[in-house]
Amino acid sequence: MAIVRLMKTSNKKRHTYNNGSSTSPIKSLPKDLLVEVVARVASDSIVDLRNMKQSSCFLKCCRESGNIESLYREGLLKFFNYPNGNINGLGDLKTAALKGHIEAKYVYGMILLCSHDDESRKQGLEHMRFLRKFKCIIKCRNKVKQLVDDLWKGNGMLVRNQTPLCRSKKTCKGWRVKKGVWSFLDDEDDDINLCEYCRWDYEIDFFYQLFDVY
Repeated sequence: MAIVRLMKTSNKKRHTYNNGSSTSPIKSLPKDLLVEVVARVASDSIVDLRNMKQSSCFLKCCRESGNIESLYREGLLKFFNYPNGNINGLGDLKTAALKGHIEAKYVYGMILLCSHDDESRKQGLEHMRFLRKFKCIIKCRNKVKQLVDDLWKGNGMLVRNQTPLCRSKKTCKGWRVKKGVWSFLDDEDDDINLCEYCRWDYEIDFFYQLFDVY
């Protein structure tokens, strides 16, 4: 791949200035190329992102250039790192979400929905309602699942909230997928006419399973 060859070539050479200092040639790469490299290197597994982070200053350069793909992936890696997560990862996820990264918006919104703080849950609802409006929740969930499949889970950053969003389970009409089965695979199955809170309780259960929270 041309991009990989460019990276290997760049890593072998360093530009030297008159003052004797040197700098990574990565910093001279166009911003759009930085975005593409990050997306391709870490597209299949977050393990590739961890290896990239350990082997070079590449992610630092991406962060300095405002690369939201880098912010999202590094934030995810920080927050869910095993065995000890880093709360600073949540800040990276928030920044990427507010800048329009939809998978970051999904992860950040779901983390807030899992919170035991009512105000945080309200903020999480705003993010998830945005994604639901544009019918991209399942797309986001699947991309996140693909990215984190190789991660060790259960670092304690997520703690199951036993209080459902829907407080009327006994009288509520509930929420169901249009096909009548609990295998929500398509955003078109999402019935917006039924209880919204039940819908999010259902998504929260998916999120807990994704990160082995029991």
